Amino acid sequence: MKKETGILLAGSVGVILGLGIFGIKKFFSRKHQEYYDYYSDFHRHFEKKKKDDGNHGVEYLAML
Repeated sequence: MKKETGILLAGSVGVILGLGIFGIKKFFSRKHQEYYDYYSDFHRHFEKKKKDDGNHGVEYLAML
């Protein structure tokens, strides 16, 4: 194999491996984000409530 062919082949393999690793990393990041979105505040412990909501009772909410 000539020197130039070896360099081109090594560069191509490096680019393919780099893109593959980046793709796998992106795939796992997306799966983690889907899990996190669903389970992050499952019981709403940290839910941000509106301040203008007030402390209305059930009767008031039933009339809405």
